[in-house]
Amino acid sequence: MISNLSEQSHYPESASSGLQIARGLKAKSQNYKRLLVEVLKWTGGQPFLTQQLCRLIAQAPDAPSKGTEAEWVENLVRSHWIENWEEQPELMHLQTIRDRLLRRKHRSLKLLQVYQRILQQGEAIANDSSEQKELRMMGLILKHQGKVRIHNRIYESVFNQEWVNKALKTIQADLEPGDSEFLKALAELERKLLVSQVEILSKADTESEDEGSAQALYEVLRDVTSKVGELLGADRATIFLLNDEKTELWSLVAENEEGEFLDIQVRVGEGIAGHVAQDKKVIHIPDNVYEDPRAALVKEFDKKYNYRTENILAFPILSENKEVIAVIQLLNKLPTDEQSDKRPKGFTTLDLERLAKCVVPVRRILESCQSCYKVMKKLRATAALAEATRSLDQINLDTKAILQRVMNTAKKLLNADRSTLWLVDRDRGDLWTELPGKGEVRCDVGVGFAGQVAQTRQPMIIPFDLYDHPSAENAKKTDEQTRYRTCSLLCMPVVSPDGELLGVTQLINKRKPGDHPEYNRDEWPHVPSYFKASFDKNDRQSMQVFNERVGVILQFVKTHETLKQLAQIEPKESVYNTLAILSNSVADQSDEALYNALYYTLSFVTNSINKLLGAEQTTIFLLDAEQSIFWSLVWNSRTLNAQEIRVSATLGIASKMVESRSVKASKNPSKLNDLLVHMGLEPDAINTVENMLLFPVVDSKGKVIAIIRSFNKFLFTYESGGTLSETIEINGFSQADAQKLHERMASTLPILQGFQAFHREIRNLQEQRKAIDPLYQAISLVSSSSGGNAEEVIQTVMQAAKQLTHADRTTLWLIDYSTQELWTKIPQADGSLMETRVPLGEGFAGKVAQTGQPLNIPFDLYEHPDSDIARRTDAKTHYRTCSLLCMPVLSCDGELLAVTQLVNKRHTDDTTEYDPSQWPHVPEYFKASFDENDQRDMEIFNNQVGVVLPGIMR
Repeated sequence: MISNLSEQSHYPESASSGLQIARGLKAKSQNYKRLLVEVLKWTGGQPFLTQQLCRLIAQAPDAPSKGTEAEWVENLVRSHWIENWEEQPELMHLQTIRDRLLRRKHRSLKLLQVYQRILQQGEAIANDSSEQKELRMMGLILKHQGKVRIHNRIYESVFNQEWVNKALKTIQADLEPGDSEFLKALAELERKLLVSQVEILSKADTESEDEGSAQALYEVLRDVTSKVGELLGADRATIFLLNDEKTELWSLVAENEEGEFLDIQVRVGEGIAGHVAQDKKVIHIPDNVYEDPRAALVKEFDKKYNYRTENILAFPILSENKEVIAVIQLLNKLPTDEQSDKRPKGFTTLDLERLAKCVVPVRRILESCQSCYKVMKKLRATAALAEATRSLDQINLDTKAILQRVMNTAKKLLNADRSTLWLVDRDRGDLWTELPGKGEVRCDVGVGFAGQVAQTRQPMIIPFDLYDHPSAENAKKTDEQTRYRTCSLLCMPVVSPDGELLGVTQLINKRKPGDHPEYNRDEWPHVPSYFKASFDKNDRQSMQVFNERVGVILQFVKTHETLKQLAQIEPKESVYNTLAILSNSVADQSDEALYNALYYTLSFVTNSINKLLGAEQTTIFLLDAEQSIFWSLVWNSRTLNAQEIRVSATLGIASKMVESRSVKASKNPSKLNDLLVHMGLEPDAINTVENMLLFPVVDSKGKVIAIIRSFNKFLFTYESGGTLSETIEINGFSQADAQKLHERMASTLPILQGFQAFHREIRNLQEQRKAIDPLYQAISLVSSSSGGNAEEVIQTVMQAAKQLTHADRTTLWLIDYSTQELWTKIPQADGSLMETRVPLGEGFAGKVAQTGQPLNIPFDLYEHPDSDIARRTDAKTHYRTCSLLCMPVLSCDGELLAVTQLVNKRHTDDTTEYDPSQWPHVPEYFKASFDENDQRDMEIFNNQVGVVLPGIMR
């Protein structure tokens, strides 16, 4: 609590005085501790009241008997203080609060009304209203866990309901009767708004009830507008609210003669209301309104809605910081009973004075409505974004299908008239898309709005009217050709998880809410009213999250399409002839399908060499891109798939052949203990090998790219009959065999090089897929859980994050702003869930929640200066914390929702469970750290979690 400084000057107390009071309580009763408890119940710990009440008890002529302390203290307080507090000099503190409550009548009226509600209800939701702030500054109320209540029983007993009613009656009697009735009506409207806010917001993200929730808000605004019009005797009244960007005024409550809502939007600086918002000054035109140049829009609206404005008064509503929040516009002053035979000439000075008196309550209601409207829009946007990201999961792995789905989803998400997803073409260095009815369309990087965004990689948002933008010439020319009217634009880059530009989303013409017709080309270049709207920062934030999801999908599809394209390369020369057969073998694009296709194709070459040499078996080992390993493919009869085998190029016979490039032959290979000889054979099969030929394949630069290994030279074709031993050439392979291979290499070399290139591409794409597939799957898993309850979503997020980063343990901490805590539910051994809470700022997760910044602590975490809590926790649980990655989860508008905490990065090839009996020993599989890739993936992952969480946190 913040104490009144005047109290300190009236009652300076020393430490010795406090000690004397404590001794006085002890002398008054043996059960002095009970007395002190009762004192605090009455004072709530308010320091000066506590001292004064202790002194009063110490000086009392009698003392309480044991067990009667509460009743005795109450009788003492009521008889000496409550019944005549205004006459007690030691209670000047209460008299000061009274004076501050009553010194300004209009202000006092609202302060007492707020205080009265808290008094009647016992507590109220804390907010940042100026009334609550002032009551807290007085010390009359205090804030605790998101709510406010009366500070103590003394205040509650002194400033009780009877005192408040009397004070309110006195103040209201001093106000003018008309003003009093009006303020009473406004107070009732504010009460109605506060009561209905919960219902409004509970329906805001339900599409079927969306219209009803908006209607409830509109009714409050309409009632306020009507009351202001009645007070000042205006025929029509409109309240314009200022948008977040402070560029446009909008009205939801102006009506025509049929009582329908009119959707009116005015740019700041245009028209009467626009000039008032820009200059923060009242505009009063008593007559001849149409002759005023600022009234062009008034004349236009009058013509459209069959009305005539004779006079006008526009008044700015300013916040406490003197910023415009709304403009009240009144049309046509109505005659009074005495003036019934003639129309008055404009509004009067008295009207302005009366309007000024009601500014504060009107402002408060409008601020509440605007706040409610923003939250309602936010909930709608969050629900729409969650639905949009879920719909992306239904896309098949086809670029054209993705183009159409993304464009339709983005269009629906932001209520845009048109949308386009431009994709980057690396080969041609431009952007391309496919439009219905037009086919493929291309755009140079740097040309047009989409080209500029592709070049700068910065978002671009152009409000209505886009034709006023200095770079609008290209859009104007295109519009003239297509007979379309571009009015507003939002253009944003789409990047992959590793930062590569993949495309640009372009949304054109934000549409006003409602059921509007398609644009009529015959009316070009006329701007329909439903196009007079703009994309805002909330749209940009939603599209940023949406584009991140699109980026993951595009990268995922790009990787898989590249694999597919590898199998469909047009053979430009003989190097790709052998690979053409793969086109029908990679329909599922899996590693098994690709390796099987490569194995079958490689078999054609090995079979050809077998026949050339008359050998029983031939294997071709090809050198990899790093020139450190020879690889080949053999058939695994157990899995029924091809299996890669590998031999070091820097050891044994392989190393010597790379260096010497010479042919080697052996008549007793089973005696050779070398991997190049044994690799790919069953354990006992080497005993049946009688002879062997090793032939190095050398490219045009003289470098070995492959080794051909052939076993068992036949005397004649093996299929002709006889046992194996009878058909094998005793002398083995000859120089003539080597010469045959040398002659064949002219045609075989480019084919083998093609195999090398294809294998290299497979390995590269495997690495890319390792990076993108887990992220894609993790996001899809979280997206699919958005309809679940809190427990289900928490468990889904934790499991997805664990799989994504190979963490040993994961936790999703949700923020509870009412208690300033993080909470989660942790699975127990019996299958139940136990709720756990951590204060903000405590521990690693608490600090991330407090700062909003990621925290990545590598192995070994125990060396970190803030590891004390982790060490103590580990000692209790017998778990060893070695590394940590802790990151915030934000909503699309930047609000902190949660924190993801990942503990102990694991080596991916070890799935051993941690054994608590080995604590505090660190197992080898925990000696790892989360890296930049983990942090980048979790940032994208958390953004998608931020879309799902608002649905379970209300």
